[in-house]
Amino acid sequence: MPTSDEQPNPRTADAEGFTRILSRPRVMTAFVVIVFVVTVVQSLSDPLATILQGDVVWDYRIPFGVVIALVIAGCAAQSAFLLLSPRFPVVAALGTAACYLALVAGFDIPRWLGALPLVVGISVFLLAAQRRAAVAILWTVVVIGAAVGILALWSTSTGAPAAIAWSFVLSAGLAFAAPVAGAAALGIWWARRMSGLRRARAELAAAAAEHEADLERARTRERARIAQELHDVAGQHLAGLLSLADAAVDIDGLDAAQAATLIAEMRAEGRFASASLYAALRDLRAESDARADPTLDLRSLDALLDYWSSRGMDIVVRVHAGVDDLPAMVSTTAYRVVQEALTNACKHAPGARVSVDVRVAPTSIRVAVGNEPGRAAVASDLPTGLGWGLAGMAERVDLLHGTLTAGPVSTGGWAVIMEAPLSASEASTRVLTP
Repeated sequence: MPTSDEQPNPRTADAEGFTRILSRPRVMTAFVVIVFVVTVVQSLSDPLATILQGDVVWDYRIPFGVVIALVIAGCAAQSAFLLLSPRFPVVAALGTAACYLALVAGFDIPRWLGALPLVVGISVFLLAAQRRAAVAILWTVVVIGAAVGILALWSTSTGAPAAIAWSFVLSAGLAFAAPVAGAAALGIWWARRMSGLRRARAELAAAAAEHEADLERARTRERARIAQELHDVAGQHLAGLLSLADAAVDIDGLDAAQAATLIAEMRAEGRFASASLYAALRDLRAESDARADPTLDLRSLDALLDYWSSRGMDIVVRVHAGVDDLPAMVSTTAYRVVQEALTNACKHAPGARVSVDVRVAPTSIRVAVGNEPGRAAVASDLPTGLGWGLAGMAERVDLLHGTLTAGPVSTGGWAVIMEAPLSASEASTRVLTP
């Protein structure tokens, strides 16, 4: 049996809601005052009603006024013990029960005190709400057992017949045990509910933290995507500007027509690069306050081909099977491969015919972009960047467990071929071959 209520139990089930509110001094004081008033009114209702009926002879050994004063004092003491419940719930439970038993055994007035067991029940509820279930059950049994034992000793000591004495013990014991046991059960249930609520709050906080981490990772990936967008689009055209500028410098004796053509091409490249930069900056702003446009994929292939066709590129396109239902990463990567290959064909083989072949199988995709030999190109036509274009595409394709090959073909042209599975589960499956 516990012997002290002074040390806090590290495994206490702190019922945050109700008991935390009652731990506030003003709130607890108001609660105790209400309990005191109710118990006094209930305890004195029977004797006062009897006196008001008249012709009542008070033959008790203690004057009526003194008994009334002692009952009020006992109710005040019992209610005062409730003030100890937030810090010393065991002391409060034992004290409220002792006050009730002292009034019953000391003044022989059990019929007046029907409300006092409810006060004991309140203290037991607060005990059960703050302690482990086993501790709460133990102290509940102690309180009920002690009360029934004292009632039995007092009843048999009055000299009443045994049948009457034990009948009183049964009725008074049940009247005491029922609210106390019920309050203990309610307190244990309340503590379990509050414990579940705390766990749910902790899980919610953990989920919120994980969600925030996911958002941060998504922002990081989005920034990386935007950086890749800048290279794939704006970087390519900035490299094209450098190539055109080198061509203009290396060509001796430019006539007006050649100069106008070069200037027009440089203007087009510059505008395209500027538009790409604007789109990337818009995406950066969209991370905070708007939704960015979706990343382009093979469903936008027609628009890409129209763009290059409008600039004079001769393109032959063959698309075998639909591309609308491809996995997003696969479709986006394939689109970028085509975009990179067309950009390079425009730079390194101007005027050459270009073929785009897209083949989609149930488990894989193959994209081939090839160009015929173009007009003679000089070394200065080559991009002066760091070579991130094809290298970046190869890295993207490698993430899909695919392959990217690029190089000259026997006809004198150039070909870029991407082969990749449509899902990770197909990574070891042989993809389509040329």
